[in-house]
Amino acid sequence: MNDVVKALFGGGGDGGAAAAAERSRQERQIANDRQLAEANRADARSGGSRRPPRGRRLFMDENKASLPSKLGE
Repeated sequence: MNDVVKALFGGGGDGGAAAAAERSRQERQIANDRQLAEANRADARSGGSRRPPRGRRLFMDENKASLPSKLGE
């Protein structure tokens, strides 16, 4: 009975899933490294640099004086 359950549900395998997960992790790391290297090459070619994000200032309105203080005005 125990052999039947292992055959159906794959309990106690030979580590094939762990090996596949490790291989996938390595492939993903290689792809990330290649993407980062390409981004760095593109920055070097253009001579530009990345600006830090502006955060809240991106959505702040500088013309607050032109807005009405109450609804209906």
